Amino acid sequence: MEKIFHIDILTPQETIYSGDGVSMVAPAQLGYLGILADHAPLIANILPGKITVREPSGDLREFAVKAKGILEVFSNNASILLYNA
Repeated sequence: MEKIFHIDILTPQETIYSGDGVSMVAPAQLGYLGILADHAPLIANILPGKITVREPSGDLREFAVKAKGILEVFSNNASILLYNA
């Protein structure tokens, strides 16, 4: 069984996604980042692009992001805070 972690994708106006995932891929300043459970603590700049979340059921959720933001990974929680700049 694959390990899971919690993922939040937020804007000031709404919660785009909040749930558990097996993996997440997000567009960062130096390229796409892949995140799995037990990932080392991380803070990165997020750029416009596609965020992909693989849920424990195996379903893929894709989000087209047109805003910049910040990704924080800590203690099996990944949070993306998006803002318009």
